[in-house]
Amino acid sequence: MAGHGDEPLRELVEDKQVECLLEALRKDLPHSIHIFNRISNHLRWRREGLVSGVGERGEAEVRVSVHRLAEEGDATDGPATVVSVMEVTGNELHVALHTTEPSCAALRRALASSAVIPWARPLLFESVHERCVPALLAEARARGDPDPKEYPTHKYMLPLEKCLALDTSDPSPELRLRPLEPRHAKIVNDNWPYGTPASENLLRETLKRNPGLSWGVFPGDQEDQHGDPEPVAFVMGQWFGGLGILHTMDSHRRRGLGAQVTRAAARAQAERHGLASHANIVFPNPASEATLGKGYVYDS
Repeated sequence: MAGHGDEPLRELVEDKQVECLLEALRKDLPHSIHIFNRISNHLRWRREGLVSGVGERGEAEVRVSVHRLAEEGDATDGPATVVSVMEVTGNELHVALHTTEPSCAALRRALASSAVIPWARPLLFESVHERCVPALLAEARARGDPDPKEYPTHKYMLPLEKCLALDTSDPSPELRLRPLEPRHAKIVNDNWPYGTPASENLLRETLKRNPGLSWGVFPGDQEDQHGDPEPVAFVMGQWFGGLGILHTMDSHRRRGLGAQVTRAAARAQAERHGLASHANIVFPNPASEATLGKGYVYDS
């Protein structure tokens, strides 16, 4: 089976093709958890009519595509090499890639000759597994970027069965756990060290498409312009099917609220979509590492 012309990657346009890829990636868990959860999340978005394909015209604010090495067909056993591209209006392209093949030879070949990744545009490669990093860096340099910027992270994950058993009761009568809504995108973005004016739209569109997966702790004595309290701690259930942007306001730190929202978000994703929870922590970040370390397992 081949892609179009000399293109080594084949876009998966049918749900069944994506399901076969996910089954192949499942066999590489936990190493494949980022791209496995991301594609699972985007498949749900596609089924709900919440996205269009990358490059398609339309009203959708979010466009996603999934591409697999054409020579692999739709095999559920054996190697799987995949590139997933997400485009949100006004933001850099978010790219995830992975291969289950230890030598990464297939990934190197695909990156060298594929036109799927638009290298001339601003790109953010998400949570690249350490086995794939050398191949990606080599290709980025070959494409004209002599010094691609790296953000080393620690990966944490919590298995599905442990997520389902988490305690998600309210911290106290005065503080309530509650899902975030799209209107909370601004306060999240304003407290995100990597936030930009454009990323507020990214967070808003994620909150629209992932209802009930981002959580906050809300007090009863503080109101915003809508007459509702603002969150004093929160975590995002991100577009990639994991947690991100864990934050507690200075006024409410050292009360365990970061752990509370983490547990609520992890359990919600497990209950609603049957996915284990994971997060990347840019190190050093002792506060987030301490919070996630209470329940997450470090993937070394």
